[in-house]
Amino acid sequence: MDSRPIYLPYGGGNCYIMGVESSFSISGLMLALAAAYLLGALPFAQLAARLRGVDVFSTGSTLAGTANVFWNVGRRTGALVFVGDVAKGAAAIWVARLLEVPPQLLPVAGGAAIAGHWKSVFSGFRGGDGMAPLMGASLALVPALALPSAALGFATVLLLRKNSLRSTWGVIACFAAMLGLSQLYELERDLTGGLAVLAALVLLRSAFARRRRAPAYRRLDADLAEDDEEESDMELDPPPLPGAAGDRR
Repeated sequence: MDSRPIYLPYGGGNCYIMGVESSFSISGLMLALAAAYLLGALPFAQLAARLRGVDVFSTGSTLAGTANVFWNVGRRTGALVFVGDVAKGAAAIWVARLLEVPPQLLPVAGGAAIAGHWKSVFSGFRGGDGMAPLMGASLALVPALALPSAALGFATVLLLRKNSLRSTWGVIACFAAMLGLSQLYELERDLTGGLAVLAALVLLRSAFARRRRAPAYRRLDADLAEDDEEESDMELDPPPLPGAAGDRR
């Protein structure tokens, strides 16, 4: 381990981060973080729901995120929000690269995008869980690891679609797979570790948000249970066969 201190020159020059020589300016880093925050703060979920005549902050989980829009506003609208929120996280990484932020610090830009999604300056400092921007940052940083891991995460969400914790379990499955693949094939361990830290923060905040919004989640769980009962009743009571009415006559 290199014991030289981290030195971040204001105007530019060489510095050492984790023993790796790099050249960038602290002003460039701050600009990248500011851009990442503003990108993450773009309120796609709120705007999309409003176009459908729905206040996303008063429906479902009351969070301005992909899952709430998808399950409680509309499937197509939710899919569009997902694309936009993923793009926010990816764009934050691309901007940071353009500003020559060292690879070791790129996850920090992803964290800034997630913070913008959490507390959007455009939505009264309200927002969503940050899972979709996290996925976007992961795809931009480690696409070879993120793609198969995301596929597992999506499969988990679909499998648990009647559970209000489906997104949480999807993120856990995704990043457990990403860490496992990174260790197994010795790929991008530092970046994957940084993304795992971000995932842990997203899940921790999600848990706190769920606790604060307990009544909303109880209503959501009740709605899911009611849907299950309706589906069960439909299976137990199939519609009459064609011609049944005529037979009775």
